Amino acid sequence: MRSGESRAHDMTTAPSAGGQRVALVSGGGTGIGRAICLRLARQGLRVVVAYARSQAGARQTVDAIIASGGEACALSADIRDEAEVQALFAAVRERHGRLDVLVNNAGIGHMQPFTQIEMKAYDQIFAVNARGTFMMCREAARCIADGGRIVNISSGITVANSEGMALYAGSKAALEAFAKVLARELAPRGITVNIVSPGMTDTPMLEGGDAAMLRKIGASLAAMKRLGQPEDIADAVAALVSNDGRWITGQNLHVDGGTIII
Repeated sequence: MRSGESRAHDMTTAPSAGGQRVALVSGGGTGIGRAICLRLARQGLRVVVAYARSQAGARQTVDAIIASGGEACALSADIRDEAEVQALFAAVRERHGRLDVLVNNAGIGHMQPFTQIEMKAYDQIFAVNARGTFMMCREAARCIADGGRIVNISSGITVANSEGMALYAGSKAALEAFAKVLARELAPRGITVNIVSPGMTDTPMLEGGDAAMLRKIGASLAAMKRLGQPEDIADAVAALVSNDGRWITGQNLHVDGGTIII
């Protein structure tokens, strides 16, 4: 955790008493991550919004949760760094005394023809999407409460295999494999580990390309003929981390309006 940041950006209401569950969501400052944080707060969880770059976004997420009567704080961590990941989990335990839910949402996109990809880009994408998620899963497995929930946010691109998406698809495939193995290892403790794979969703990530074209393509590919919204993904995550998801583990749930039907 960056020196001086964890406490400076720890924005919350007074700690709750009793057994209220605690959720840690990475990349909670924008898009799907923010929607997940807001949804889990409405479900009654205390939410820790983890962020690396979007300090302002994380603050907005926390403020929105508090304004609606929930409890939240924001903690800074670069998930590429093992020490910062460990410090993040230590800070959650120090503040709340427990961790019940982890949602690995932080990730970065990439689109480039295979033959043009430089190893610098490979290292950058895998450092966050694969290495970072691995370390987050590992630390959670060491401290999450029995009966806890872990959800890794992947992408339908691991099935679609679209041109130019080699690094993104490969890095997301890795976190899917982590989740399935971890699901077997943690099942005796009643902990579920699942994957949620969104289809094309209307988030700031689309602004990295021709947003209007991408929105049109995304809507045309979905059987329901509309672009996904962050709330669509958040509702699916909320179901998996609730008691209703207690018998679902090691699964990859495609939340994409029928873009991929297997």
